[in-house]
Formats: sequence, structure tokens, C-alpha cells
Amino acid sequence: MQLIREIAIHEDYAASEIVSLTLGILLVGDILLAIALAFIRNWNSAAIASVSAIVTGILFFAHLRGWRHAAVVLMIFSSVMVGSALNIVLVNGQASIPLALIFPPVLGLALVSAPWIMMSAIVSSGIYVVRAILSGYLVDPVLIIVYVMLVLIILVARAVLNTEVQRAEEARQRAEAAQARIKEQADALEAANTAQQAQLEEQRRLLDLVATLETPAITLAEGLLFAPVVGHLDGRRSAALTARLLEAAYRQRTNHVIIDIAGVSMVDSTVAQALIQTAQALRLLGCRVTLSGISSEVALTLTQQEIALSDIATVRSPQEALRLRQM
Repeated sequence: MQLIREIAIHEDYAASEIVSLTLGILLVGDILLAIALAFIRNWNSAAIASVSAIVTGILFFAHLRGWRHAAVVLMIFSSVMVGSALNIVLVNGQASIPLALIFPPVLGLALVSAPWIMMSAIVSSGIYVVRAILSGYLVDPVLIIVYVMLVLIILVARAVLNTEVQRAEEARQRAEAAQARIKEQADALEAANTAQQAQLEEQRRLLDLVATLETPAITLAEGLLFAPVVGHLDGRRSAALTARLLEAAYRQRTNHVIIDIAGVSMVDSTVAQALIQTAQALRLLGCRVTLSGISSEVALTLTQQEIALSDIATVRSPQEALRLRQM
């Protein structure tokens, strides 16, 4: 949006610069023309050029101070001045149309819209034709037709410029709309990204909670850690249990860990091997490991599969492990 506003401001500034440049050129031209006419002692024409320079200078400084009607006033003044000041040119006893009459419409091509261009052509040529008729001369109709054609061509050029300006304005509006859509999409994407980040954070929190509930490590006393295991103990949970117990034992300077498997639904060779590896890892940290909660069915399964837990102290319940620890 800021970029679109800057483009609009730049366009207004460019149009103002065109008016300033045109007024400046006319002011300098009128001054030079007045000096040249005075130098050849054409005092009447020099006076007219001086008046034109004064009026143009006033309009120039008024425009610099922000007056927005300087271009229109210049067109009216130029039309009246050209129609009144031009000498009536005679060709074969008829009043001709001097080339200078085309000056106001050409000036309007750069400064004003089509209606003002037509007005300037009518005013300047009308004053000139009335002067010629009042002086007793007829105006060559062929030259009038040529003059009208030239004015119409200027109007066509003005229409082409208006079309280009309109296209530029439409392009600016489309760019502004596209900029607004892009901003809305960016805001929507940002909101979606924020919501997704919040969802991912919630999922991570839930995963951490699930991991904690799957492999709890409870401090029962100073140096004593209790780890109840519930459900099926597969490879992933075995690795998580080992990592959690090692971390908790190291952080809390634990010297005794009780692992209770009363809630484990099935203990096979894989589960037994995982428990043995966990106990070995804890012993490397200086922890004594006690395994509690072995049911009769689990004991029978371990015996039938010839799985020995001789390296791990076993008790029937955590309470028994606590009593043995206090002895």
C-alpha cells in the first residue's frame, strides 16, 4: 500500500513539474522576445511580449506556491493574447490564418484536457477572424478548414494521451488491488503459520507428556528412584525407559533404582533383555537396580524360556524393596 501511495504522489509531482517547466519556458521565451523586439525598436510588439512575460511570471510563481489553476488561466490568457496581438496577414486580398494561431491548442496538449484545448482554439481563432472581418477582409475558408483539421488532430493526440493516462491509472488500481490481495494472503499465511506453530507446540507438549507417562521416574527418597512400567514394553519404550532412567539417575545422583513390572502384560526374551541392558547401564552410573512385581505367570515364562535375571536383584513388591533398603 505504501508503494502505491508513493507512485500516486510521484505521478502528481510529475504533472506539477510539467506545468512548472512549461511556464518556465514561456517566461524565458517572453523575456527574450521582449528584449529582441525592443532591440529592433518594435515597441508595440515588445510591450505585448513584456505583458505576456509579466502574466506568465505571476502564474509561474503562483503555481510554485501550490495554486492548481495556473495552467487553465495560462490557456485563457494565451488564447486571448494570440487572437488579439497577431497581425492580420493578407494573401491575395483575403485574410490568411497565421501559423501562430495553432500555438494555444498545442500548449493545451501538454497542460489541459480536450475541452480546454477546443476552447483555446475557438477563442484565439474567433478573435482573429472577428478582427479580420471588422477590418473589411474575408478569411480564406480553405485555411479555416486546414486550421480545424489541425485542431482536431491535436484533440486526437490529447485523446490518445488520455487513454494512456487512463490505462496507467487502471494499472495502478490493479496493482493496488493486487497489493491488497497479497497483503491479505500474507496475513492469512502468517495467521495459519502461527496456528500451525501453536498446534505443533501442543503436539510436542502432548508427546512429552505421553513419553513421561510411558516411562515415569518418581523420586521416593533421596537417592532412590522408582520406575513403574505399565503395558507392553517394546523396543521403542525400552529405549525411552533406559534413556529416562539414566538421565534422572545422573541428574539426581541416584544410588538405587526400583523398576516395577507388575503392570507389564507380557515378558518375553526381548523384554527381559531390555531390562537387563537397562540395569547394566544404570550400574555403570553406580546405581543398584531392583526389579519388583514379577508375577507367577511371568516367572513361569522366564523359566520356560531359560531367561536368567541373576544379575538383577528381584523382590515381590516395591514395599519389600523399600524395607530391604532400610535394613
